[in-house]
Amino acid sequence: MTHRTLLTPLYWLATAGVVLSLSGCLVLSASSEESAQAAPDWVAAPPKSSRYLYGVGSAPRIENLALAFTQAEQNGNVQIAQQLRTQVSQINTQNTQVRTDQGNEQVSKIETAYTQVATSAIELEQATNEQRYAGENYVYALQSIDRSRIVAKLTSAISDTDARIRQLANSLTTSLGQVPVTQDWQTYMSLLPHFAQRKAYQNELSLYSTAEVTAGKPTIDVQNIEQQLNRALSVYGFDVSNTDQADALASALSSFGLTPKSGSIFILNSQTRQHSETQSGRFYVFEEGTLSLTGPDGTRLASWTLSARGIAQNLSSAAEKASEQWANQAAETMFTWLTRLQ
Repeated sequence: MTHRTLLTPLYWLATAGVVLSLSGCLVLSASSEESAQAAPDWVAAPPKSSRYLYGVGSAPRIENLALAFTQAEQNGNVQIAQQLRTQVSQINTQNTQVRTDQGNEQVSKIETAYTQVATSAIELEQATNEQRYAGENYVYALQSIDRSRIVAKLTSAISDTDARIRQLANSLTTSLGQVPVTQDWQTYMSLLPHFAQRKAYQNELSLYSTAEVTAGKPTIDVQNIEQQLNRALSVYGFDVSNTDQADALASALSSFGLTPKSGSIFILNSQTRQHSETQSGRFYVFEEGTLSLTGPDGTRLASWTLSARGIAQNLSSAAEKASEQWANQAAETMFTWLTRLQ
């Protein structure tokens, strides 16, 4: 009797252990199935909207979930940036860049022409997190940006810029369509950075706008002012005959839509020197010096110190490349200065 009494509790204890073990397996199995089914639809397919751009980012799940979600949000921003790049390429942008800088995704458009300066990189600082989901091995973040809010902001900026352009044009001493006169050179030079800024706004607007017509297209009167500015830049011109790199500078200025010609009201002067080194059978020529811009009244408007390098198998080719690089840098630096907003 004593033996059977001892066996009975042990039997039920073992039986209960098996039952609990099986129950645990069933609970874990059900939990895993629920976890697999709990992933929201947006993880696999981001929402579609004419107003919002969405991006889904993921990151490995780690003990620090907050850090994991931060990385997932950044990756979601990258996906939005890639969508913007696709849109830009569809409107035939000459060059588009998407890059990551300390977690900030940026999209920029680079074009060359007198009003088509390199636009500032677009930081996706207005991206917001819509939802998060933590899976077994990865975490996910749904990011979005509101197109309409950004479009409204840029449209307002363009409107303000156009108002300033009209105000400056009204101060010209000659009417639009007439030959620009020298005494208006300061007004025309003031118009230049505003048109450059307008183009930058328009480039950025084209990334976000879904309008069928060209986003930010200027009105007829603003187009006429721009044509008059083009005429003024052609009439005024830039005299490069006093520089050491006349041919190279003339070519570089033309790439920015600026007219190089003798007898211009704007005069460029340069003072440069070269020195060379040889290494592994190659010639390295370094060119350093200053470029100065003089206005119609003989006043020096600005000057810049620049340096460049040319590499070639022979000394003359290396020297030619150094001069060409110096001239390109000089033209770009001056153009940036001309198109800056004070």
